[in-house]
Order: sequence, then structure tokens, then C-alpha cells
Amino acid sequence: MSLSIEATRRRYEFGRHETFAIREGWLSKGLDKLCLEEDFKADLEAADQLGLGSRMVKSLQYWLEATGLAVDVGNKRKELRPSNVARVLHSFDAHFEFPISWWTVHIMLARREGSVWNWFFNDFLDRVFDRATCVDAFERHVREKALNQTTHAVIHRDIACLLASYATPSANERPDPEDITVCPLRSLGLVVKHSDTGRFERTRPLDHVPIEAFLIASTLVARDMESDSVALADLLRRRNAPGRILGMDGDMIDEMATAAAETYGKLGVNIVMLGANRTLTLPDIEPGQWIRKHFSRILTSR
Repeated sequence: MSLSIEATRRRYEFGRHETFAIREGWLSKGLDKLCLEEDFKADLEAADQLGLGSRMVKSLQYWLEATGLAVDVGNKRKELRPSNVARVLHSFDAHFEFPISWWTVHIMLARREGSVWNWFFNDFLDRVFDRATCVDAFERHVREKALNQTTHAVIHRDIACLLASYATPSANERPDPEDITVCPLRSLGLVVKHSDTGRFERTRPLDHVPIEAFLIASTLVARDMESDSVALADLLRRRNAPGRILGMDGDMIDEMATAAAETYGKLGVNIVMLGANRTLTLPDIEPGQWIRKHFSRILTSR
């Protein structure tokens, strides 16, 4: 194996979700414990306190980390602390009732390098696919890119968890509103499962993506590039950009960038021409601050 190929490999995480997708109420329970106690341990005491099984509480611990709500500050043992995003959400939307909260959770999850989530939204480009095709594609990706390998069964479970997290039933199949096992990420409308064929299809978001969610994703891309501006073409195609992880096409990105500039021009969000490229300039604002601005904006408009 050449050194250049080896250098592109990284460690991947497999199966840490314990086969459980995020369930209704899980993140609010975990967030409350995390922010009030400044830690989250997946032990029997936490399981009893939260009313979860031992595997479920381990799954919740993973989801808190994977969605950027918890940060591991431990050296030899795991010590979780709430992130800035976690503290802001705990203040403004502790029960995850607003779309901005789920879009932020999704952005952080889709950006998680070395994960099935990051692969699906950045590297797997099929618009319509079946489960087997998705499993095979991720398995090939792991063989080529992962320093650590795993089994076909583990990869199958990771894909199953991903599809259970995001794929909403097609219009002719009504979901049970009382089913607490349904993952709230389905409400984003990024993937639909066609019950008549069993195939999955990527779709545009069902509702408008909040301006601030778009700005969170865009600002993080600019930070990846070590720049204060991003060409709109890069916001469509670049890794972890809105075109990839928010399911936006070119027209949607153009409209959203225009709306963002109109709303936050005084903060430095502007569209400028650099050569032949329309470019979005962005202030270096943390995701948590964009969330604060979102709630300030929507509460003021009421």
C-alpha cells in the first residue's frame, strides 16, 4: 500500500449507537442531566434516573457526543461536559420543540468524520437506492478509507440505524403518532422510504431550513477552509456544505444566501463578486451564537 493512500485513511467508529436511533425525548433527558450535572455517565444509576435500559443509556451517551452536545474532556477516562451548543439549546429549547434544534443536531452529526453519517451525506451520492446497495457502498468505503476494519454484520447495523433515523414513510403510509421509537430526525425530510418498492430516495427538506441553520453549516465550511468567505458553488458541492448535508440545490442555496445577507448584513453576512464567482462572506460566529440569534429573530417577529 502506498504511503499516500495510507495517509488518507482514518479511524472509523462502528456500532456505538447500540442499534438504537435517537428516540423522542432522549436528547432532552440527556441534555438536562448533562447541563445540570456537568457530566453524563452511562451507568446503571443514569439508566434508572432516566428510565432507560442499560444499552439505551449507552446509546444516549453516544448520541450526545455524536451530535456535538457533549464534549469529552477526559484524559484516561471519559468525562463529558456540555458544549456551548448544548448550553444554548438547554436555555432556549430544552425539549427540542423547534426545527433549528434538530437542524443543528443534524449538521453536527453529518459533519462527524469517520462515521456512517458523514459518509452518507458526503460520499454516497445515489439519489434512489435500496438497503443492500447502501450497505455494499459503505462496506467498500470502509475497506478503502478506514484504518480499522469491521464485519459485514456491523456495517449492516450501522446502515439500518442511519435509515431508521432519517427515512420517513412515503405519503401513502401514515406513521403512528404514538410511536415513541420514531427518530425526530425524520421530520427534516431528507430521505423517504417508498413502501411499495422498499427503496429509499433523497429528497429536498420538507420545510424551509432556518436561515441560521444554513449559516451554521456555511460558517463551519468557511472555518474548514480557513477563510471568511465561501463561493456559492462551494456551498453546493464542497464536503459538509449545505448542498451535501442540508439537501439543498443551487437555487435553494442562492435564495438562502440572499435571505441571510438581507437578515444579517450588519453582522457581515454579504454576497460579493470575487472574479466570476458569487461569494458569501461570513463572520466567524459560533454555532451557539447563531442559535441565539435565531430565537431572538423569531421571538421578536411574533
